[in-house]
Amino acid sequence: MAYNFDCRQFTGYKPCKYKRACEACPHYDPVTQRIAIVSLEAMGAVLRSTCLLPPIRKKYPGAHITWITLKNAKPLLDNNPLIDRLIVVEPKTLPLLQTLEFDELYAVDKSNEAGALSSQITAKKKYGFACDGNGVIRPFTEHGNYQFDVGLNDDLKFFINQKPETQQITETMNLTWERDPYILELSEDEKSTVKARRTEILGSTGAKKIIGYNTGCSVLFPYKKFTVSRAIELVAGWRKEFPDYAVALLGGPEDTERQESIKAAFADDSAVINTPTREGLRSGMMWVDTADMVFSGCSLGLHIAIGLGKPCIAWFGVSCSQEIDLYGKGVHLKADVPCTPCWKKRCDREIKCYDQVSVERVIRATSEIKSQFLD
Repeated sequence: MAYNFDCRQFTGYKPCKYKRACEACPHYDPVTQRIAIVSLEAMGAVLRSTCLLPPIRKKYPGAHITWITLKNAKPLLDNNPLIDRLIVVEPKTLPLLQTLEFDELYAVDKSNEAGALSSQITAKKKYGFACDGNGVIRPFTEHGNYQFDVGLNDDLKFFINQKPETQQITETMNLTWERDPYILELSEDEKSTVKARRTEILGSTGAKKIIGYNTGCSVLFPYKKFTVSRAIELVAGWRKEFPDYAVALLGGPEDTERQESIKAAFADDSAVINTPTREGLRSGMMWVDTADMVFSGCSLGLHIAIGLGKPCIAWFGVSCSQEIDLYGKGVHLKADVPCTPCWKKRCDREIKCYDQVSVERVIRATSEIKSQFLD
């Protein structure tokens, strides 16, 4: 029999989804380029890197795209219609990665581990960041020089640079930046779950809209979240100023106790909802999608909200506000401190940035989001 070995659907393992002979198949889709994306690191950065998918598809309409990542980030990429193959890096997949051949490889992460892996994968052209024999990170090509410089020059990164990370990584890969969005897709079943959750919340509380409050952040940067007392003050402000808006507390396993403490302050208010924190990443994504707008620090929850197209209020203290693109659907709030940004994991200052984003500023930003996108 004749087979179309270059067809996007053909694996050589079992019949493709169309279950018909290759000869004269109307679904034959020849692959013209094979592309690899290596993005392993922080989950928010992995999700942000999905902005590369649209420009790749525009540049190479016939491309087959393989995304290489770690297990914890896989749920963010599941159901993505622009990814042909998703490979999780683990011992059993290393021989596969050593066997595959690509036309172009995009190494997103500036890390020894990702750079070393990218250096070992076979590709005709490589963009992004490598790890050399001395364990030093270097750009594969001159296209990555600007992003490389930003990472090594605090003055450039903190104050001079005005390019969002999405633009930087797109240009590093020698792709055309057109402010392409993140690509984050819920399945039809997940969308049905979201609809049911919204119906239940709005029906049981009498609310008209839902504010999603991403309460926490990565344990690596603990100052990207409000104190519990400030969070309670904020929720009280929302409930007073927007009584027909419910507030859904959003977070991961590390935020469980915080959310319980916040909810305890509103034990008699059914419109303050403590959503589950231990049901997995896809469930968390669905809870974010349940909200009409999202308030968050610079964390994975913010990136999920951006990926789902939510209007966002994003506050910044530790990190650089100009590096996060809200795609015209949000408000940036910078902490009222002279030391922002700093990217510090520990702070010895008496006044912390997380206490210098006032409830009044958040309420004003909420009114702005409400009038622009929700009324």
